[in-house]
Amino acid sequence: MSAAEPTTAAGWLAKAEAFLADKGVSEASANAEFLLAEALEVGRGRARAEGARALTKRQALRFWETVKSRGRRIPLAYVLGWQPFAGCRISVDDSVLIPRPETEELVGLAVSETESLGRDPVHVVDVGTGSGCVAIALAKRLPGAVVYATDVSPAALRLAEANAMANHVSRQVKVLREDLFKPRAGAPWADVAVSNPPYIPSAEVDRLEPEVLREPRLALDGGKDGLLHIRAIAGDAQRLVKPGGRVLLEFGAGQAADVRSLLLKGGLSEVRIIKDLQDVERFAVAEIPRPRHPGPPLP
Repeated sequence: MSAAEPTTAAGWLAKAEAFLADKGVSEASANAEFLLAEALEVGRGRARAEGARALTKRQALRFWETVKSRGRRIPLAYVLGWQPFAGCRISVDDSVLIPRPETEELVGLAVSETESLGRDPVHVVDVGTGSGCVAIALAKRLPGAVVYATDVSPAALRLAEANAMANHVSRQVKVLREDLFKPRAGAPWADVAVSNPPYIPSAEVDRLEPEVLREPRLALDGGKDGLLHIRAIAGDAQRLVKPGGRVLLEFGAGQAADVRSLLLKGGLSEVRIIKDLQDVERFAVAEIPRPRHPGPPLP
């Protein structure tokens, strides 16, 4: 290590902040703090408090390698290898979408809807599970539920399974490979279906931030109108979810009217559109109608 290099945590932090800002990374200071905390194996809130601490050569090398990766606009969660989500630590890599804060709101809605059914046992399916974050958070908050995490990507399913084990819900979470676009056979079996599907229109994907473009296109691209996967879920819902059950979806800004229409066209009822904490219409909740029984014959 040359004499020109910092020796203390504060020096390395200042160098990283300047480097990341020069590379166009937003919130450069916060990113540098996260990376330093990881190198020092302390909580993020302790990173600045450790300012006078001298880094070992190994810590300094580890820290600067991660800073350089972030400077190449690799998302922070990929650099760290994990992302916090709904009180869980979710391992992530570039085979899966990075969990977003708004999706934690989807989990809260799904918990409320599932509990309102009063079914025991209750079976919940997370369609397009990716890292497994939604399925795992649901299992944590619904200890009596069996949660099925489905995806078409073998790499995503391997990661979801590992995350379920790491978060101690592997007995509840069942990982299944399933293609949303293949016909479904058999009777409906789930009580609740929840999904955060790809919903960005294809033409818009390439205009996203460099960090987002590092995420798998399969998890971002919702087809020409952004509704390809939502259309498939709406059309398949009554073959998946039992009568009286619920379907919950996350979707993009400006898509609420189309999502409502697709759910109604798919035969669902009681469709509700719910805003996220940023006051954006973001979620849909719908019910699988119960069969109508004919009344007594007229005299």
